[in-house]
Amino acid sequence: MNFNSLKNIAKQFPFVYPARLVNSVKEWIDRENAKSGVYKSVRNHSYLQLEHSEHHTHTLPDGKDGDKQKFSSNLFYQTAPGYLYNIKDCYFYKQHGLVLSRRNELFTEFTHNFNISSLRKFIIRHPFFTFSTNVKKITGTGAVLVSPQSHNYYHWLFDVLPRIKLYKSVHEQIDCYCISSAVPEKFLEILTLFGISKERILLVNNHVKLHFDNLFLASLPGSEGRTPGWAVSYLRGVLLNGTLTDPNKKKVYFKRGENAGRKVLNEAEVILLLQKEGFEIVEPDMLSIAEQAALTQAASVVVGVHSAALANILFAKEGTTVIEIFSPDYFRTDCYFTLARILKLNYHYMAGAKPQNAAWGNIIVDLNELKDLLPND
Repeated sequence: MNFNSLKNIAKQFPFVYPARLVNSVKEWIDRENAKSGVYKSVRNHSYLQLEHSEHHTHTLPDGKDGDKQKFSSNLFYQTAPGYLYNIKDCYFYKQHGLVLSRRNELFTEFTHNFNISSLRKFIIRHPFFTFSTNVKKITGTGAVLVSPQSHNYYHWLFDVLPRIKLYKSVHEQIDCYCISSAVPEKFLEILTLFGISKERILLVNNHVKLHFDNLFLASLPGSEGRTPGWAVSYLRGVLLNGTLTDPNKKKVYFKRGENAGRKVLNEAEVILLLQKEGFEIVEPDMLSIAEQAALTQAASVVVGVHSAALANILFAKEGTTVIEIFSPDYFRTDCYFTLARILKLNYHYMAGAKPQNAAWGNIIVDLNELKDLLPND
């Protein structure tokens, strides 16, 4: 082991856990720069606010009174402002999007922590999660386009791609964009639409900790599940390329994949019903992102179980009817309800029934209830 390797290990003290969790990068930069003095601080870390926080007010969707109240927490909320940060002498690690200072301080603003527990509790339960003996120095200036589950279509669209807008002013300074190696090839293909060529992509894994002298970091766009309006507008502007398809003609059902969790146990019957109503049955994994966007743009009705496939309502026209089917085990009312409200879509929902002894998330859809939600032609 050479001297640089030992030095990188020493910088990770106390080794088992990060030295501390930093909840506000902005405040951390202000403190660090104050320590440096006026003249040195101008060459130190920096930040710039590029998007203001947004206040959103929505109305309850139509539905059963008991389930309807589950939407109440997403009727009035504020999104976080969008910042561009520049941090010197720091580390980037894992496909969770972990960023650590040279003193082994972990910045919490760049990674969502899934499930209920806090990031602090997660770190306590996973000793050595931020420690590595495999550290690689990256020459040039980097930028981060990684967040937890960024290989998932929803999180790729709403946690990763909007951050490119925040990098726009420094795009020419960036030598490489860090992207998870787990991201499917068809996700990477659309990066050219955002001005990022394959030559500037640096695929990262969970094994090598990257050291940067100069790293740009964009805020995560809103809290998990509540995408801000600026991000929605940006994505539609790039991915729809300013053009709209013919007037709404299609009715679309996004079929669950064979290997997907939260299965619809009577999906064959659901498909038969919807086909009689003129629906096109679509397996989104079989389509490119451009094909999914065009299909949803041409839809008058979109039906689907709560899953990444419903992220395609991002491309729907105003007034499109969206019917989201929930499992009682996973009744998340933030992701698509808030997106539908921002886009002025005609949003409806229903909950499937969970049979006794069914696996977590699996449901049976009441065909009569679903048929009642379908709009009349």
